[in-house]
Amino acid sequence: MNRRLIKLTLIASALGGLAKPTGAPPDPFPIGMEGSLIVVLPGEPLKAAPVGDKSTIILRIQDMFPHGSDHRYDLRYFGFVPGEYDLGKFLRHADGTAPTNLPPIPVRIRGMLPANHDGMLIEEETGNFSLPGSYTAWLIGTGIVWGLAAWPLFLLGRKKKTSLRQAEAEPGPDLAEQLRPLIEQAANGTLDTYGRARLERMIFSHWREQLGLPEDGDMAELHHQLKAHAEAGPLLHGLEDWLHRPPGTSTVDIPTLLEPYRHPTE
Repeated sequence: MNRRLIKLTLIASALGGLAKPTGAPPDPFPIGMEGSLIVVLPGEPLKAAPVGDKSTIILRIQDMFPHGSDHRYDLRYFGFVPGEYDLGKFLRHADGTAPTNLPPIPVRIRGMLPANHDGMLIEEETGNFSLPGSYTAWLIGTGIVWGLAAWPLFLLGRKKKTSLRQAEAEPGPDLAEQLRPLIEQAANGTLDTYGRARLERMIFSHWREQLGLPEDGDMAELHHQLKAHAEAGPLLHGLEDWLHRPPGTSTVDIPTLLEPYRHPTE
């Protein structure tokens, strides 16, 4: 019994660590490439700090969801200067003030060139070898060879166009079938933080489209509005109930919860 309790405690700690900021930054992202990080932060909802002309980091909040008394954030960031940064310094309260109770959210930005690069962008010539004939003649010859090599590929692409269109026309699995494995894991208490964020994002995107809601609306208000909705509410209430229950103790009628997310039948 004690061994089983220790095992469950270790699993819960590992899952919780997926979303909590830690002292070790994630793998570095190159300059100008978008990085992503899912974190759980305490307190009222936060927003990204305004971007200035000399900002070394651009931070935006892709999504935000309630997480008990805290909030879970899907953070996206771009770096322009190599180094280590704390994303918490780029977050603000609704009134524009900087929060003081955040744990470190370290990230690393790396340069595009290796550390020992000599700064040369064009390789120096190491010999006196030159191609016979004029430069223009070589360009024309290369173009002809390339055209002859590409022609069979062009014909092959035309033959496949009809089959590709038919494949695109075939309907894929509806939203209900995409949601089913995530909902089953949530009901069994095996859905991790990243999976819960993905599940909520799919649900919110569906109801934004169905109800004609703006993409940039307040996430907390949208969550409250959907919980009161006759069709969206049951699944969201179920998610909150599963979060606070011991794993595997809930009885769920999954087909009924998925009914609003199925394609309409002819």
